[in-house]
Amino acid sequence: MSYDIALYLQVDTGGPAPIDYCAADIGNYTANVSGMWADALGYRLADLNGKTAGDCADDLKRAVADMEARPDHYLAMNPPNGWGDYDGALDYLRRLMTACCAHPKAEIHISH
Repeated sequence: MSYDIALYLQVDTGGPAPIDYCAADIGNYTANVSGMWADALGYRLADLNGKTAGDCADDLKRAVADMEARPDHYLAMNPPNGWGDYDGALDYLRRLMTACCAHPKAEIHISH
């Protein structure tokens, strides 16, 4: 199982309904590191689903800073099966943070 994250903006094109525009495709990463993200965020990464990127940016900045400041803490959480690791988890969270800061009005969509 993995997390697949994209940020979408609804765009009013003047038609009968707005269209969804993919503002950022973060890609996917293994759920084996979900404990790292939950520890850094204080809640599950999946809980960001449906929220506005701007509303999550500060939490993501704090989580990235915590993971960067305490690598040994998070390295100890590396999955024993080798699927995913601290470096990949931090990179994925950084990409999400960067996209949320760049597109604060976008809605976060997570599938897993």
